[in-house]
Amino acid sequence: MKKRFVRSEELFEEAKKIIPGGVTSARHPSKFYPGNYPIFMNRGKRCHVWDVDGNEYIDWILSFGPIILGHAHPRVEKAVQRSLKEGFCFTMVHPVQNELAEELIRTIPCAQMVKYLVGGSDVTSAAIRIARIYTGKDKVIRWGYHGWHDWCYGGAGTDREFYGVPEGITKDILTFRYNDLDSLEEVFKNNRGEVACVIMQPYEATKEWPEDGFLEGVKKIVHEHDAVLIFDEIRTGFRMAMGGAQEYFGVVPDLTTVSKAIANGYPISAVVGKKEVMLEASKTRLSSTFLVNSFSMIAALETLRELREKNGIQYMWALGEKLMRGLNEILEEEGVDAKVTGAPPLPFLVFTEEALKKAFYIESTARGVLFHPNHCWFLSMGHTDRDVEKTLEVSRESLRIAKKSI
Repeated sequence: MKKRFVRSEELFEEAKKIIPGGVTSARHPSKFYPGNYPIFMNRGKRCHVWDVDGNEYIDWILSFGPIILGHAHPRVEKAVQRSLKEGFCFTMVHPVQNELAEELIRTIPCAQMVKYLVGGSDVTSAAIRIARIYTGKDKVIRWGYHGWHDWCYGGAGTDREFYGVPEGITKDILTFRYNDLDSLEEVFKNNRGEVACVIMQPYEATKEWPEDGFLEGVKKIVHEHDAVLIFDEIRTGFRMAMGGAQEYFGVVPDLTTVSKAIANGYPISAVVGKKEVMLEASKTRLSSTFLVNSFSMIAALETLRELREKNGIQYMWALGEKLMRGLNEILEEEGVDAKVTGAPPLPFLVFTEEALKKAFYIESTARGVLFHPNHCWFLSMGHTDRDVEKTLEVSRESLRIAKKSI
């Protein structure tokens, strides 16, 4: 049984002539297993998507996280459509700017002031600049993925196969080991008085859980060295808890970056944080032509309100627990050397054998379940119990077939 992607492949061949790589996404799943994933989609509803060949899928990728209410959510779409009729890209700001800022301040523990931009890489870079101004220092300690800009793409020696990033730009970008406070302390000691900030994902779903006291220890060390602690909550924001991983783990940083799920797919991001640090943003230029677009702010406001009013966090955690529990039972029944990792709103399946992994993802895609093989998955309010049950049925069947095929 195999899906056919005739139209997708035709469009891809056309695209390669006019778009570098043929697709705009650097992490498109078809790059990992060519010919076995759809490439072009043209419709989505709740957690279901349809490709250009008419194949339907349960979507667990959700555009790498932005879709938190479900595709084409009525409340958000109606609010955006109303705003579009009145114009949305003004030289001056729309009053919704203040409403959304107040909502973010009410939601995120560290937030006292807000600065908007458009994408996740924008705000992680903005947070770095703010921290440098506030401290008067240059060096940055990072852990995790923070986007595509020069400082984070090739920084800290984490990826040596990067291109187009001058070494001089990344010479002040350092790193440490997660769950290892001694390694962080060592970096500070080797760069005493020179570190502006630590920017880190407080939790990365495909890796290890923070050990007891780790995040608290990071904060203590950072402040002992007069640096700024930045939590990159692009992925964890509005999924681990309304206030993100900092609310869930009870560790409040100085600055936080959010994007992805904030507006159910509409392009907007924000850096939020303590007033005394955030005020430094007025000393520099953090700008984007489209950051004043009101429709994205309106989408964000409605998304956050829907999450709060409908207890979206509890809903996603419950469904995610059901999915993870079911996958664990299947792995045990089938005797497969793999494990389910992550938190319920951000689960992932880790295989030890590459051939089995490849076969599983090819088979599950062919049966209408869209997982990413190398990136954490995402829960949304658009998923239902039936979607989880269908996903588990497909996973069991796909795993059995995968075992026989290798």
